[in-house]
Amino acid sequence: RNTYPDVTSFNAVIKAWGKAKKLNSAARCEYWLHKMINENRPREGYTQQTTPIAQPDASTYNLVMDAWMNMDNPDAARVQDLLLEMKASDTVSPNSESYSKVIRAWLKDELLNQLGVQGSSVERAWANLDELMSLEAQGDVGPAPELFTSILKTAARSEGRGENLLAVAQESFWAKRNRSRFNVDQIDFVFLLEIGMKVLVGKER
Repeated sequence: RNTYPDVTSFNAVIKAWGKAKKLNSAARCEYWLHKMINENRPREGYTQQTTPIAQPDASTYNLVMDAWMNMDNPDAARVQDLLLEMKASDTVSPNSESYSKVIRAWLKDELLNQLGVQGSSVERAWANLDELMSLEAQGDVGPAPELFTSILKTAARSEGRGENLLAVAQESFWAKRNRSRFNVDQIDFVFLLEIGMKVLVGKER
């Protein structure tokens, strides 16, 4: 009886490459992900595959996301692209962890200011959190409470002083209070106050 590696086996390989943190680690993770995808596509002239191979699942994509996030120069845009790939797939759907990783990738990107436009990465993080809350209303997935606070914290720690940061912070704060099943706490108020003061000082300069 022939045996073939299952999705757990492929995920273990991808996880190992991700933890290696070499220059090509994330690229190697993507190689295995796309090997799983491509080997399952119908081939001209073949009625069936001669070598079955496991389909990727949400954990597979999430591990590849981790690899891109853990690089010396994290690639938030690529993490976002992986989420889009899952959403377009007929065989796998993103879970709450998938969205959480994309949100955290953009927040990390904001602090590193890799886009060069302060505040824009926080806006992207908020857009994904807003989408995740909409999906929760449909009963599919949902956010963790710390995601709201993480957006507020990052907006407070960002070097940006634009009103876009305050707008995102306010949306995140009120969404946690009015749209989620969580309560705002003292630290949420503190971060929102810090952001408001920072933006106000920036306008006075």
